[in-house]
Amino acid sequence: MAQIATSNSEEALDLVQDAMFKLVEKYSDRQENEWAPLFYRILQSRINDWHRRNSVRNRFRSWLSPRVEDGEDPIQTAPDPHSRSPEEET
Repeated sequence: MAQIATSNSEEALDLVQDAMFKLVEKYSDRQENEWAPLFYRILQSRINDWHRRNSVRNRFRSWLSPRVEDGEDPIQTAPDPHSRSPEEET
């Protein structure tokens, strides 16, 4: 469930582990037959939180990263003020 939601096995394992810890921490005093539904509810909440955090991170990454569709990188195409022109090289 978590691997399908995240498309990343490492992220999915982290979410499942976090859900397991939270289940033991908060609901260890409950009956065994209640554990499975509680675990899946906790896991679904963790997956939703992961998606929210990811969307915020991607929003900032898109602002900070250079645009791929622009083609040229302005820093790479800027002239070097200390370089000599081909005419000066000869």
